[in-house]
Amino acid sequence: MAKKKNSNKSNVNRKYGKKSKFSGLTDLQIETKKKTIRDKKTTQAENKARRDRTQRRKRKGIGKFAPPDLPDTGPTPKPEEFNFEMPDFEGMFAAQADLYTGKLDELREQQRLEAEKYRREQAAAQRQFELDQRTMLGNEARAGQQTEYKFGSISGRKRGGTFGFRRRKRRLMGGIGSAVSAGSGGGTLNV
Repeated sequence: MAKKKNSNKSNVNRKYGKKSKFSGLTDLQIETKKKTIRDKKTTQAENKARRDRTQRRKRKGIGKFAPPDLPDTGPTPKPEEFNFEMPDFEGMFAAQADLYTGKLDELREQQRLEAEKYRREQAAAQRQFELDQRTMLGNEARAGQQTEYKFGSISGRKRGGTFGFRRRKRRLMGGIGSAVSAGSGGGTLNV
């Protein structure tokens, strides 16, 4: 007679495979093993949470990890009073005012020297202008005078300038002039 196969066992092999940790176990054994694994994971998670909480308390110094109280050494010391003295603003302002007054005096003196230099330059320019004006007026006065380089007597030289270019008086020939002056009839000429 042939042995009867365990139907449950073959069913497990098909469900989980031959290399599974559940291979060859019955359904009741599989459930028990799964529950054991779940309980173990839960316990591990609780332990980890407890360790983490302890670490946080150590870091923060809470509960039994709080630092011990310092021994009482006597009365609490009085806090030192803070003495705040106002700076001497009046003295600082006076020093600044003296500094600015000195600078202002230097600037005034420098400006006075510049103004004096400007006045001297203006006076020199005015003197030069007056000298140039006198020279120009003198030159204009002498402009009409020309030097004459003529040969001959002085009487001929007295007629300098544009004398040679003036119109001569009209001279008529002697005979004609007498006829005209005789007036033979209204200033007409008989020839």
